[in-house]
Amino acid sequence: MIVTMTVSEDRLNRYTFQPGELKPVTDRNQLNAAYDRTGVRPADDEEQAWIAEQWRLRYDTDPDLSTFALSDEYRRLKAQGKL
Repeated sequence: MIVTMTVSEDRLNRYTFQPGELKPVTDRNQLNAAYDRTGVRPADDEEQAWIAEQWRLRYDTDPDLSTFALSDEYRRLKAQGKL
């Protein structure tokens, strides 16, 4: 027996963006406030390039590959002066 579930339009729209509704934040002060509030900052270009290259190299051989782990590894190696 197949049971179908209906979702009210109100609930559906609460968790999705409609075209034109998403407004990117570009104000540097707002971005810094969000970074401070969440503790999350985007990787700089050098770190992102390293992560992308490591992902490409390890994708087929590392089943536990994670961008979070690669970011941690990059920061550790950078702090040790190995990068």
